[in-house]
Amino acid sequence: MYLDVPSIRKPCVYRTVKITVALLAGVAAIGAVAVVAVPIVARSVNLDPSALVQQVVPTVFAAPEATASATGSDTTNWTLDPSSTVAYRTDLAGRITVSGSTNQVSGAIALSDDRVTDAEFMLDLATLSSGDGVRDSLLQALVAATGENTTASFVLTQPVALGEAGSTVTVPVVGVLTLRGISNQVDADAQLSFGGGTGTMSATIPVDLASYGISLADLGVPGDTGVAYIDVDLVATPSD
Repeated sequence: MYLDVPSIRKPCVYRTVKITVALLAGVAAIGAVAVVAVPIVARSVNLDPSALVQQVVPTVFAAPEATASATGSDTTNWTLDPSSTVAYRTDLAGRITVSGSTNQVSGAIALSDDRVTDAEFMLDLATLSSGDGVRDSLLQALVAATGENTTASFVLTQPVALGEAGSTVTVPVVGVLTLRGISNQVDADAQLSFGGGTGTMSATIPVDLASYGISLADLGVPGDTGVAYIDVDLVATPSD
């Protein structure tokens, strides 16, 4: 029996083209999340969304001597331990979870009268890693596409109360999160514990991508919720 080989392979070619287009849409969506879920900057800084370079202005810890006089003699300053991490994650159309993290985080925390009065952290988006070579390459390419705007930070804007020394409490926190040079207030629940020379601060911050000018629907991900999450796990020790 004679088989018409071209007629058999033709549908496969069409399917291949469709799959390729779908994958490219997915790549674009992952890129949007990578650029979104991690850019973060400082309190009370109004930035031009078109600016290539994010101007990070530490609001509390720029000068230690100024901090002590501004916050009172009972204030204790804490610096972040190298074990601190910041991560991002999101589900694309409820099917694929994209995530990445970094431990190259800098920042500081100030305590006064059993309260966290100030807290901020900074990171470079280019240090994010997913643990997967292919996705890491894609992530870095997309971060590079943001120009020189790869610095990110978060600043607490309202003091929060601590529990007894060494105990863990869950409290609402309010701060400023900046993505792509756009600053917005964010709210989250944080777990805090300070005592015995060690402090921890953990939170999951929901991010409305549309408020930062990001639409996954425009990138071929219909039905996506447009929500990403910043997972923060900070470990701090008293400054010398």
